[in-house]
Amino acid sequence: MDWSSVMRYRGEAAIIVGFILLLNPLVVGAFDIGDPDRYRYEASEVSFAANGTYTFSTHPVPLDSDVACFGDEPSRSCVLERAIHTNGGITYDGPTKHLINNEYSYVHIWDEGFFRPVSEERPNGTVWYGLEAVSQEEALRYIATPLERTNKGVRTAIETGSYETPDELSGAHELVQADDSYYVVSPTVVKEHRGIERSQTVVVLQWLLGITGAILILRGQRHRIE
Repeated sequence: MDWSSVMRYRGEAAIIVGFILLLNPLVVGAFDIGDPDRYRYEASEVSFAANGTYTFSTHPVPLDSDVACFGDEPSRSCVLERAIHTNGGITYDGPTKHLINNEYSYVHIWDEGFFRPVSEERPNGTVWYGLEAVSQEEALRYIATPLERTNKGVRTAIETGSYETPDELSGAHELVQADDSYYVVSPTVVKEHRGIERSQTVVVLQWLLGITGAILILRGQRHRIE
């Protein structure tokens, strides 16, 4: 093997190593190097009663946002829906779609069950808006996500009781159906790093490795040309 071949191979090796170092932020992010935050999620079983109530196996937590008045402190929309239910609906002047187009598909009224928002145009040009009762089975079938369609973290929390991760868990607070049971996964403990020294060290190290990688790429390219 002649000298030019040796230099060419050295140049290619330098370029490869250089790209690895240059892309080090992606590696650091993938392995959560320097990220001291930890999140702990736990699963709580939700039991639904025939009288329109439900209980948690642990403490009450927020539930699926596709249902108003469901497992959370009363919101403005929840208060309005409860008033509409109590008064048997409301009549107003305006387009139907503006009233029906909201962020939830069902309303839960404690001691009553699940309802679907409905509207009806009246002959005088007004619109009646109210709530139509639906069966608990129908509502839960629409609301709950099957266990097999959830992510690994949610499944682990439901199957083992808890799950720890350095990142916030997607799918938390959603109602999940596992066989004939229902669960919701929510954060219980967040361990945050007390200082920023470690994070700053990691950032500086990333910059140094990136600069070193860029230098190696340039030198490797020069060796290949020579």
